[in-house]
Amino acid sequence: MTKLTWIIVIVMEEKTADENESIPRLFGKNVQKYRKEAGLTQEQLSEKLKISQKHLSIVETGTQFASAGLIGRIATELNVTPAMLFGGNKNDINYNELNAISAMMQTMIHSSLSGLESRLDRIERMLQAR
Repeated sequence: MTKLTWIIVIVMEEKTADENESIPRLFGKNVQKYRKEAGLTQEQLSEKLKISQKHLSIVETGTQFASAGLIGRIATELNVTPAMLFGGNKNDINYNELNAISAMMQTMIHSSLSGLESRLDRIERMLQAR
């Protein structure tokens, strides 16, 4: 499946967590829940995902959001749907949640591009100074 397909399937009918809870935090709590249900430690799951245990820990605490590709890999390893990782059921789709996730991802992309833009500006100034 493409990354865009995963983004579309990770939406849900109704949020099961507190309305004030962030989407990355909700996602992280569910990754931890399904990981434990599968009888896996962070170390074991991170090994299967080919990421560091620290990265998995950061995702589980909601400190950093997982990429679309990682969301799909986590769902596959835990034998759940991406929607379930966001608190939904197997077949849930809600366009309000899709829009919220889309907006969050756009913000993340914009932030990354802004940081890249400022780095490129610094490099350009350094090169011009030579």
